Amino acid sequence: DGYAEKDWPSGEAILGSCQDMCPESERLERERKGDLDKYERVDGDRNQTNKNLAVKKYTRTAEKEPFLIRPLPVLQTTMEHLLNLIDRGYDDELLAVHNFLWDRMRSIRMDLRMQHLFNHQAVAMHEQMIRFHILAMHELCEYAKGMGFSEGFDAHLNIEQMNKASVDLFHMYDDLRKQGHPAANEAEFRGYY
Repeated sequence: DGYAEKDWPSGEAILGSCQDMCPESERLERERKGDLDKYERVDGDRNQTNKNLAVKKYTRTAEKEPFLIRPLPVLQTTMEHLLNLIDRGYDDELLAVHNFLWDRMRSIRMDLRMQHLFNHQAVAMHEQMIRFHILAMHELCEYAKGMGFSEGFDAHLNIEQMNKASVDLFHMYDDLRKQGHPAANEAEFRGYY
């Protein structure tokens, strides 16, 4: 089918039970360390957040504990929260919010994969992520690192994450089609790849 085994989850699915956008243990640890993104801070305080602002960071090592993994409804709420951050017009602020969303969307993809969630809701979230990467490529291409922007836009990394999301999405499209439930936007997203 064109997908390497390592690209698609194997093993037993984990049923996530974390009811917040960020697990409480991570939120408390990041508050203690002052490791909060500006979009997660209460009144700009790098050591204070709350469950309505903090979003789970991406980690390369996937958590296996259910209380650290967000179930589908929480992932959908998290995605809505993240997309609302870019619903402010596209200006220099988009560069800063891009870096935050780039990381937090990777974390959403990881939680979806850990739970083997490959339904139409997971498809919709992947499609939103890919559209975000396309928007970023268009709007931020002039903000190259080293051209007065310390955290410049890295087109290569943006494309890499878009491609990873696309590979997962195409696998979901194939699975849904085999089940007799084709996705409405499949042709559009295959065209982007």
